[in-house]
Amino acid sequence: MSETATLSTIIDARVKEAITLYCKERGIKLRHLIEQALVEQIEDEIDLEAYRTRQSEERVSLEEVLARSRKKKS
Repeated sequence: MSETATLSTIIDARVKEAITLYCKERGIKLRHLIEQALVEQIEDEIDLEAYRTRQSEERVSLEEVLARSRKKKS
C-alpha cells in the first residue's frame, strides 16, 4: 500500500457543492476525484513541456514515412 498524506485547501463553497454532488451521483469518492484531477494536471503540464521542447523539430508526414519504408524494402 502506498503512503498517504493529508492535503488541506480553501475553495469556493459552490465548487465544493458541485464536486460533492458530482461524486455522489457517480458513486466515487471525493478523495479519488481530486487525486486523479491533480495527477492528470501534472501529466498534462509535463506533456505540454515536452511538446514545446520538440515543437521546432522537423515534422514527417505519414506519406513520407511510407515512402521511406517502401524505398528500404526495394
